[in-house]
Amino acid sequence: MDKSSGKGHKLIMDDREKLSITGVKKVQSFDSKEIVLETIQGVLSLKGDQLGIKHLDLQEGLTEVEGHIDAIIYPRQASGSRQSMLGRIFK
Repeated sequence: MDKSSGKGHKLIMDDREKLSITGVKKVQSFDSKEIVLETIQGVLSLKGDQLGIKHLDLQEGLTEVEGHIDAIIYPRQASGSRQSMLGRIFK
């Protein structure tokens, strides 16, 4: 639970076609195949077909997604040394 706002991070999915998410801080990217969100629990990647953001309220941290949801992924964070090396290569 995010102590600063008093709200947590929750996912509620209905028939793999609707997903309500709380604790959303930012939309990093989206298209019809993938939506990437920054949440209070880290980055969240949603993959599927015909994905769309039906409702977005960043002040309240609420997002509703529609479409056919194939995967919900919390990617692992890269280690600091690897990230630094990649950061130096792609500067």
